[in-house]
Amino acid sequence: MKKALLKDSIKQIKKTNKRFISILLMAFMGVGFFAGVRATSPDMKITLDKYLDKYNVYDINVVSTLGLTADDINAISKVDGVEKAFGTYSEDVFVTIDDEEVVVKAYATIEEDINKLELIEGSMPENEDECVIESIMKQGLNLGDYIEIRENLSEDEESSFKTTKLKVVGIVKSPLYISRDRGTTTLGSGKVAYYMYINKNNIVSDIYTRNRYYCKRK
Repeated sequence: MKKALLKDSIKQIKKTNKRFISILLMAFMGVGFFAGVRATSPDMKITLDKYLDKYNVYDINVVSTLGLTADDINAISKVDGVEKAFGTYSEDVFVTIDDEEVVVKAYATIEEDINKLELIEGSMPENEDECVIESIMKQGLNLGDYIEIRENLSEDEESSFKTTKLKVVGIVKSPLYISRDRGTTTLGSGKVAYYMYINKNNIVSDIYTRNRYYCKRK
């Protein structure tokens, strides 16, 4: 019985040898891909962990639609397990690049040694009218160029910035963005195109738009 089944299988393979080879190769590719993912997964986790440690990326992000104050940060700092807490400013603004208006996430620079920026070219913004941009945003801009940021303000709303005409003084890479996706927004097409950092002294508001705090790892 076994010999007959074996002979019949060999005959079927000979008759459909191309199909058999195709299925065999597909099986090999599937096994090879699965083995590769299983083997590289630990290395990818270690690489990401080292990257986050290198730039001291925050552990927990607290976002408030109404904003947060210094009192909120002090309260969070007293929570058990929190090593450092600090507030940051960010706002979605319009920027015109090559006659095209896009939405850019504007962050204020911080003094704390957390979420450290990688300076690729130029310098960090030292004056109120200076900013740094990400590398892909440089396609339509150069160091020394001026850009105008425009907020989406209502009639009774005041600007969050002392000056809206900013000089590009550097190119940076932020550890907050490890993929091409820059997030969503309620402005424009609903997608954030780029990110940029401005000098924190350019901020008028005393309300933090979001509060990031760094938790001590156990």
